Amino acid sequence: MFPPGCGNDTLVAGQIYFISLFGTNEMLTAEGEELRLKEYQEDQWEQMWVCEVNLENRYGMRNRRTGCFMGRKKHNRFACSVREHLAWEWLIFTRLGLGGYSMMVCPDGSHKLGPLQRISRNDKHLMVGEAGTQFGLHLLKNPVFRRLEWVVPNRLARSSAPYYDGEDSDESINETSIEFLHNYGIQNIISLNSVEISPREKGRLRAAKISYSHIKALECTAPTQEQFDQIWNAYEKAGVTIVYCGYGDGRTGMAISAIQLFEGRALSDLNYRANGVQCRGQIEALNVLSERIHGVENHSDSPDTPDIQPPPYGEPKKEK
Repeated sequence: MFPPGCGNDTLVAGQIYFISLFGTNEMLTAEGEELRLKEYQEDQWEQMWVCEVNLENRYGMRNRRTGCFMGRKKHNRFACSVREHLAWEWLIFTRLGLGGYSMMVCPDGSHKLGPLQRISRNDKHLMVGEAGTQFGLHLLKNPVFRRLEWVVPNRLARSSAPYYDGEDSDESINETSIEFLHNYGIQNIISLNSVEISPREKGRLRAAKISYSHIKALECTAPTQEQFDQIWNAYEKAGVTIVYCGYGDGRTGMAISAIQLFEGRALSDLNYRANGVQCRGQIEALNVLSERIHGVENHSDSPDTPDIQPPPYGEPKKEK
């Protein structure tokens, strides 16, 4: 069994990866504080690495099972034994022309880099040496909050509902959902889903110190001005926030537009549509909100402008 993909996936903070010896099914695996190569096993958290960036914009890889960062040496071997993102845990990834990546270590914060390499063919451990080994990065495709996108980096994000598969009722908050939110530093949820999560799911979020506000909205229906106020109140004094509905398009775009209006931005109908709003009634409600906030009526589109619905937000054009 081989890991997903070819090992050439792009490095993105907050995402989860398998790291292979390029072109093989041998994976970097945390076994306690040890780091070694082991045959790929599907859904094994010991083989999953969360890409993180510290305050100095340095990349690191934290093991999903142990919570420790790859890096600190132990008995002259590369290890996984420290929970802090320190100098030895800084990793530099360089894309290689023949595929995959080299991984360089910056020990003790010095400028002298050392490549990460396999000790020998018969030894499954790694060391900082002279000749680098070719590694593959395999992104664990996200089945949780699909279509996640930052509107304001590290402040406001948008996505589909967790586990959305065509119906609002697909939404689910479980251990994996919460881990995903923590990986992105998200502390607040604003849901425009037509279905509210269960008391048990709310309890999970409270235990994880993630706030949750449900403003019920049906697809392609206009919200009330009171609901716009609820959206703003749920966002204004909260921490890093994610907004979703079902698919993460029209209702989510409506909420994003409302937040931007409350922040003082002047938006036109074209701006609303760029945010993903598709329905005329929602646009008219946003124009009323804009007039209420700014005291100026929005004449950006003619009243006779046809209600042409654009393709779903972020949806790539299909080839003919």
